Amino acid sequence: MCLYTDIRWKKIPNWATLPAVALGLGLNGIAGGWVGLRDSAIGLGVGFGALFLLFALGWMGGGDVKLMAAIGALMGFPFVLSALVYSVLVGGFIGLAVLVWRRRFFRTMKSIGLFLFGRLARAAPKYELDRQAMEPIPFGIAIVIGTVWAGVMTRFGEPLWPLL
Repeated sequence: MCLYTDIRWKKIPNWATLPAVALGLGLNGIAGGWVGLRDSAIGLGVGFGALFLLFALGWMGGGDVKLMAAIGALMGFPFVLSALVYSVLVGGFIGLAVLVWRRRFFRTMKSIGLFLFGRLARAAPKYELDRQAMEPIPFGIAIVIGTVWAGVMTRFGEPLWPLL
């Protein structure tokens, strides 16, 4: 459902994410006792905290943060780390594909390069990124695909860490 709403309206609704957080905490608490509740709560915190910084910087929507928090609450702490890494990989690939498709790759890379050079070199003039020209992508798509990818890797017994 979140995948559809993010593609269609670029929104991830609270009615999908917030009950999933409560369900994750509740089910993990019932199934695993205090240990299950702890792992679910840590997963919730890691999922929320990892993306909240990007939200605070204005680089991501709040629905994406709540979706990753819900995944953390449902799947627990070890899993949410894999889901985060795979989601970032998928999001980077989608972002590059969108830039290439819309023929903005080189212009965007030049803008980012000038921005970074202006921040790192003291003598260089400060260059501000043009937020209007930036191409937003619905990161919920990357979260869903990254979470499925993490689930498949976990199912076949392949942890994330050897891949890094």
